[in-house]
Amino acid sequence: MHLSTTKHGAMDDLARRNRQALRGLSARVKARGAFTLIELLVVIAIIAILAAILMPVLQKAKQRALTGQCLNNMKELQIAFRMYVDDNNDWLPYNGVGYLPGTTVQSWITNNDAQTTVIFDGTRNGVLYQYNQNVKIYACPANTRMLHPPNGTQAFQARTEYGAPGITTGSLLPQPRTCSINYPLGGYTATDYSPGALLATGVHAVNKYTQMIAPNPTPPQMICFCDENNYSVDDGDFAMYPAGSGINEWWNMPGSRHSTGTTWSFCDGHCEYWRWHGTVVPFAETNPNYAPYTPADSSDDLARVQACTSPLGN
Repeated sequence: MHLSTTKHGAMDDLARRNRQALRGLSARVKARGAFTLIELLVVIAIIAILAAILMPVLQKAKQRALTGQCLNNMKELQIAFRMYVDDNNDWLPYNGVGYLPGTTVQSWITNNDAQTTVIFDGTRNGVLYQYNQNVKIYACPANTRMLHPPNGTQAFQARTEYGAPGITTGSLLPQPRTCSINYPLGGYTATDYSPGALLATGVHAVNKYTQMIAPNPTPPQMICFCDENNYSVDDGDFAMYPAGSGINEWWNMPGSRHSTGTTWSFCDGHCEYWRWHGTVVPFAETNPNYAPYTPADSSDDLARVQACTSPLGN
């Protein structure tokens, strides 16, 4: 009987210890279910480090995507250019500031000012628009420059263009065009628009595709479309002092929106991305006081572009 009582008391003591152990374990589990302040700070620090690592990667990926989109725009423009040539017995589209003087013959673009206009009439009236009726391919997707409608008429037209009835002369809208065509290709002057006209840069116009032979670059080397600096683009042409001129100066300035580089199309249909080696071209991209005739730096940037357009004495 005494043994049974002792045994029963031992069992009660064991059960009590087990209950206490379980309560202690439960308390520890509950305590571990919440973050301490130090643990929370560590998690925040890890997230901040990961964000710092990932943000440049994501930014570069975005820039590469915009460069790819810009190259695709150049490709689409080049296809339209070639289709025009094929439809017009080898003749290139006229390249200048709208209509040929005293005629109704259209250039590839008919508005001569991409610094103030916010509508696309000049694009739609150009001879290339019939081959690709997407006005967005005429503007670099990486361009962030915005313009005000210069007057009430354009503000009214822009309401239809953008489907936004609230547009006024105080609204900011994307610059509608950043591309231009290499000046010798279909170029002309106010006084001479005949084939082979002597241009303001000192070279002769190239009016037919088959004229891209020496001393001119051949189609794989001849620049066609340029993604131009957003403060330089105005009329339809991208003008350069030619190789052989001895003038170490930019006439028009190419863009630098893609990681200090720009995009080009070439007359054989391929497109390229060029990164600038010097500082003058990238600086001009963000300089609102940009003016034509900017001295070149000591890099090979100017010479690279000159090699891809008609030389003096062509």
